[in-house]
Amino acid sequence: MAEFDGIIFSDLHLDASKPRLNELFDAFVNRVEGTPEVACLGDLSEYWIGRKHLQCEQGRYVFEQMQRLAKPARRAIWVNGNRDHMFKGTARKAGFKTRRNRYFGEFCGVQTDLEHGDLFCTRDRKYQRFRLWFRNTPWGLMGEFFPASKGHQLCQYMRSKSQGEFARRDPEYFGIQRDAVERQVARGAEVIVCGHVHTPFSRDYSRGGHTGRLYVMSDWRDDGAVVCVVKDGEFKLVRFDGEEFHDFAAPEKQGNYSLEMVS
Repeated sequence: MAEFDGIIFSDLHLDASKPRLNELFDAFVNRVEGTPEVACLGDLSEYWIGRKHLQCEQGRYVFEQMQRLAKPARRAIWVNGNRDHMFKGTARKAGFKTRRNRYFGEFCGVQTDLEHGDLFCTRDRKYQRFRLWFRNTPWGLMGEFFPASKGHQLCQYMRSKSQGEFARRDPEYFGIQRDAVERQVARGAEVIVCGHVHTPFSRDYSRGGHTGRLYVMSDWRDDGAVVCVVKDGEFKLVRFDGEEFHDFAAPEKQGNYSLEMVS
């Protein structure tokens, strides 16, 4: 019998240069394989060049692990992140039902909004402009005319330009904004789960007579990650350390993620 009814994760940023994250993902898949409902909310990989990524060992590894999660599941959902929106076709091949921006519907018997989280960061106007341009550029078609090595070089260059930028920002100002979350609550979302900002927290929101709870997961680090699990209709954030799932005392405010939050 599966340990959980559902598992939700994001922001692994897997890359061949970070073998420890591969080890953590191996342990995670071994632990949750067979979970009935699975959702990955983007930034699975540090970047993804399209189908040609499967020509390299790291690309095949990511695909095979995702396939292990999707194949025995009753339902597997993939939502694009900001680093790997070109993984969409590979996700479908692995067995995931894909969504461009968000999945809004029933998950483990609860009305949910599952999304990467970047659309909630409405004050980060520079990023939102970049997102609109980047998502509407036909990178997939362009990639068909270039060798895989050139695709990797381009993605690594673009990644290098953005590294460190978000770490210097005020997470409360540039992070998830109340109004954007409340719009989803007003639509009927009882639970909202996302990642993107790398600072896990959880709190209730309300609008128009509706109330919903937001769960924000962390990025994956050498010592583990905060993910969302579902059991008997109850959603909660837990920390996976590479071996076990631990209770996580989630703050109600965006801020720095500390191991002291683990209870």
